[in-house]
Amino acid sequence: MSETLLASRPAPAPAPNPPPAIDLVNVTRRFVTPDGKMMTALRDFTMSVKAGEFACVVGPTGCGKSTTLNLVTGLAPPSAGEVRVMGEPVTGIRRDIGFVFQT
Repeated sequence: MSETLLASRPAPAPAPNPPPAIDLVNVTRRFVTPDGKMMTALRDFTMSVKAGEFACVVGPTGCGKSTTLNLVTGLAPPSAGEVRVMGEPVTGIRRDIGFVFQT
């Protein structure tokens, strides 16, 4: 009878934590209204969405839902704070991100 000895291999190192797919950190967005007044659409807003996670942004009219999506897609820059997608800062429109506007 022969014996076969299997070499043991060390377990692979665990994968590092991936960055959130969407990461808004202390984001503020201000606009100048047509009559020249400053309006704040988002103030110090923080939200993270992990890769593969499903998220909904809901709320009443004027609470900043569309503004948030405009920031994530690069259609608008934040007045303050940081917006990152897959760990990379959003600095403008990206070819790999899109959404359908509501009517």
